[in-house]
Amino acid sequence: MKTKPLSHYVQAYFLSYLIAQRGYGRNTVASYRDTFKLLFTFLEENKLSVSKLSIENVDKKCVMEFLDWLESRRKNAISTRNVRLAHLKSFWGYVLATTPEWAEHCSQIIQIPFKKTAKKPPAYLTESETKQLLGIPDGNARSGIRHMAMLSLLYDSGCRVQELISLNTSDITLGDICKLFVKGKGDKYREIPIMQETGKIIKKYISIYERQPEKPLFCNSRGERLTRAGISHILNKYQKLAKEMNDEPFQENLSPHLLRHSKATHLVNNGVSIYNIRDFLGHASVTTTQVYLTSNPEVMREAIEKASQKIAPDGADYFSTEEKADLMSFLETLF
Repeated sequence: MKTKPLSHYVQAYFLSYLIAQRGYGRNTVASYRDTFKLLFTFLEENKLSVSKLSIENVDKKCVMEFLDWLESRRKNAISTRNVRLAHLKSFWGYVLATTPEWAEHCSQIIQIPFKKTAKKPPAYLTESETKQLLGIPDGNARSGIRHMAMLSLLYDSGCRVQELISLNTSDITLGDICKLFVKGKGDKYREIPIMQETGKIIKKYISIYERQPEKPLFCNSRGERLTRAGISHILNKYQKLAKEMNDEPFQENLSPHLLRHSKATHLVNNGVSIYNIRDFLGHASVTTTQVYLTSNPEVMREAIEKASQKIAPDGADYFSTEEKADLMSFLETLF
């Protein structure tokens, strides 16, 4: 069966499907792109010229070997492996839809199972750790107020790092009501309220750095929009300082997303509705937000008990005195 080369399908998949049809944003497309760059690297290492490959050259066996390569050679976590597999399943689903004659070939790859991985509650900073971290930058120094503004806004808004990077000065409203207007995943916009204290820090930063309305809110030393790497560099600096100042172990692997997790967890711990937190974080589904309930089992227990008290009848009326005695006797026989 003679078909167009693999490269044709890959280009059509990105241009016609991911971008034109699905309308995926830049970061999502970049994630898919990285999967294919890794796949091509793997193929080249195995002496396979990508430009000459056809669909049939990349079969189930090849994909399985690529996934093993991600884990063994690149030391990728199972979760990362599963993301790469999801991207490849999507691609071969597209090939199946456009070229039905490859149905069996594509189906074999689409049916590759994901690896199971233990789901852990997201890591987060305690409220005391967060307070300590945000209090380290020197608010009287020019660079200190910039870092204070960045870290405070990142935590208080719970926004994604890309959302923070994309902010222009005009996207912030300061005054009696302080809020951000951000562009999130899937090009969806939302307003995020922030505290008055954070608003004052941002106002001071804007004044000192003379940030113009339609210009990036945060820039690097070259005057360019700040990058993910730039923010991570700043976080690493203050993580080291926090660990030096703290007698007890301080959270490892501090990242912009950890501050987002921390804000969400603190909101849950303070009784904010999971649905309000969903909208605050910009999640498409409350299912994504519910993971923060598992960070503090006590909060979940209290929520369950509160709901049960509104619905369940009085347990004292479940059994008569005689039935209770018999039930106790039964329980005693179990061990």
